[in-house]
Amino acid sequence: MNRVKELRMLHGFTQDELGERLGIQKAAVSKYETGRVPLPPDTLMKLCDIFSVSADYLLGRDKVTPLFKKSHSLSSSFSPITETVGVPLVGKVHAGLPMLAEENITEYIPTPADDVAVDEYFYMEVEGDCMTGDFIPEGALVLVRMQPMVENSQIAVVRLDNEVLLRRVKRLDKHLVLIPSNPKYEPMIVSGNDAKIVGRVVEVRIRGL
Repeated sequence: MNRVKELRMLHGFTQDELGERLGIQKAAVSKYETGRVPLPPDTLMKLCDIFSVSADYLLGRDKVTPLFKKSHSLSSSFSPITETVGVPLVGKVHAGLPMLAEENITEYIPTPADDVAVDEYFYMEVEGDCMTGDFIPEGALVLVRMQPMVENSQIAVVRLDNEVLLRRVKRLDKHLVLIPSNPKYEPMIVSGNDAKIVGRVVEVRIRGL
């Protein structure tokens, strides 16, 4: 991925927002991200300041990546400084791929560094209304801590065959009971060998709130 685009997504900017900070049009940002137009020196220096990286990194000469490293919040300089990390948002999960495979990641969401540990968390966008009884509507983002086991009745992300489900989990002998919180849906009982717990839900975010 182009490093301008990589850093923009890591910090949660749209192309319009980055263009505003650089004093250029969205179309110019798009051209820099695709490599169709080389970065002018003044724009390169501005990007280095915005993202706190070296020119060598932006130009691909430095292989040290800033992903998942702590960085200062890019809000107005008059706002309090908050250290954040970019936590990956997982979209549609492709069969057979690890949860955090590049093909599954759609963007990086800035998250307070004190709330998460490096490489142990990801966000997932909720599909469907199975968990509305726990105030987790469709479209919400859940912050997931990766762990192979959860305690009874905790909400977890579970991989079942080629599906990824969000459910409360209870153990029943060698089986898992996957319990939705919407009474429209029935619990599922699956073999512990067929289902893999990916992680536990620790936070719910509603976009725009």
